[in-house]
Amino acid sequence: MNDRPERSGEPSEDPTPLATLRRLVDEGSPLAPIHAATHARLTRVERGCCEARMPTTIGDGLLESLLILADFVLGVSYSSSLRAGDRIVTVRLAVQLLGRPSSGEDLHATGTLDNASNGVGLSSATITDRDGRPLARCVGRNAVLTDQLSDQYGRTAPRWANRPSGWRLLMPHRGEDPTRDGTTMIAHPDPACRNSAGVVQGGALAGLAARGLTHALDVIPDDFAISFVRSVRPGDHPVMCRVVVEHGGRRMRVGRAELVDDRGRLLATAQGTSFRH
Repeated sequence: MNDRPERSGEPSEDPTPLATLRRLVDEGSPLAPIHAATHARLTRVERGCCEARMPTTIGDGLLESLLILADFVLGVSYSSSLRAGDRIVTVRLAVQLLGRPSSGEDLHATGTLDNASNGVGLSSATITDRDGRPLARCVGRNAVLTDQLSDQYGRTAPRWANRPSGWRLLMPHRGEDPTRDGTTMIAHPDPACRNSAGVVQGGALAGLAARGLTHALDVIPDDFAISFVRSVRPGDHPVMCRVVVEHGGRRMRVGRAELVDDRGRLLATAQGTSFRH
């Protein structure tokens, strides 16, 4: 955004999201605090499509990191087609794993807007390793925010962290002992996992559900999907992940996860499925 007062006869910078995103690419600047923390970098953007890359950190979760990058490119694909002043929120995010990257290597993502109607955009993305081998197919739905919610977006440009942070540092968590009703994880989101609106990025929050499902199913889900109900602000209030294994067969395992706040309000609901040959 251009904060300088407009002078008479001097044209102002293009205020559209596409122009802003292109400036970030040209300047090599991060889009939001979470991208600055994880070194998720937008490398190309056109109307309705974009490319980005993000390093993985050794010892961190594959699916959790991948979800941060997926939410990034799916959202940018839709944002790049919007009018000046329009902002978006993630409604749903789904990922199908195709492979496993090598720990410590970059993930590369290409996102495309497939459809936009009545303030809702459907985007798809492919995430590959450094050699171009596909690792995941992703689909996301994003909705345009109301003016009131859009005003919450931050106006201070974030700065790159000295080194990339893994998901587990952005979402410090601990597990509770399993019970008859399932397992629970409790997390305290770090302020660094905020998106431009000052709330926890959907991909980072989805990672908590993915981590809970992985522990409960004893395997990383091949198919994962999450729907977001309420936004989450980093702070003193914890986010709890409650997981129930709906089917725990030898070959096929299905689990359901709910993210709730400390008042019991539903924040998001997710499902994970794994199939073994």
